[in-house]
Amino acid sequence: MVVRVPLNGSPTLCNDAQLRMIEVHNLCVVRENQVLLNQVSCEFEAGNIHVILGQNGAGKSTLLNCLSHEITPTKGQIIWQGQPLEHYSYAQLAKERGVLSQSNELAFSFTVQALISLGEEVAQRSKKHAEKVIATVLEVCDLTSLQHRDYLTLSGGEKKRTHLARVLAQIWPEEGECFSGKWLFLDEWTASLDIKHQQRLGRYLKQWANQGLGIIMVLHDITLTAQLADRCLLLSSGKIVADGGVCNVLQAPVLQQTLEMSVRVDMDENTNRPVVYPTLF
Repeated sequence: MVVRVPLNGSPTLCNDAQLRMIEVHNLCVVRENQVLLNQVSCEFEAGNIHVILGQNGAGKSTLLNCLSHEITPTKGQIIWQGQPLEHYSYAQLAKERGVLSQSNELAFSFTVQALISLGEEVAQRSKKHAEKVIATVLEVCDLTSLQHRDYLTLSGGEKKRTHLARVLAQIWPEEGECFSGKWLFLDEWTASLDIKHQQRLGRYLKQWANQGLGIIMVLHDITLTAQLADRCLLLSSGKIVADGGVCNVLQAPVLQQTLEMSVRVDMDENTNRPVVYPTLF
């Protein structure tokens, strides 16, 4: 049992399981008379890759923005590791979760290394350790040869990897520690990335999840979802249609009805994971 003291000063007992969870209770978001999320209740557990699926306008990014505290829900509550999310300041959250949004464009000049340093500064590490973290995330995101390039001269995929490196530097674990207790929120992180870098970074994501990192991502790529996800949350018109293990959610009838797509789903005997084949007929 762990004692957590929120900002109001009242100690609360939390067990280890609570400290690994993000709980969503009856979440509703209404903007300009449009219901974006409607009574959404679900859980996310650290050490897993959670993928949020749905058509355009289903509420995927809205849910992710609520989880990252970038949007305040109209109704409902989010419990972040045992405490209401609103009890945390943005400065506190910045040390516990990194967020890669869909759009991260800059209108002014930065070198790749300088931009990544902005994320690293959140952790307030020593100069020597900071340099080591920056070098590590440059290597992870295949940016070492580009570290002195002007961000504005990069391709779309190179820009995406630079922002991912910035976010990773923000939550990178201290020396000798693992990612346990940290979270990574990714909104369409594969956009603009070639297959090589999707696979490279996908392998890293699975490795980090095994080290305790909680990963919640929005994806449209069902084939990649089948290889990455531990759990899937399927949204339609702001409501949950399916929520569970990847094998339970990624079934042809569910995908065909909810996503209105033609698809064939087989089971890989070696991985015991679904293999999804979108079809044109």
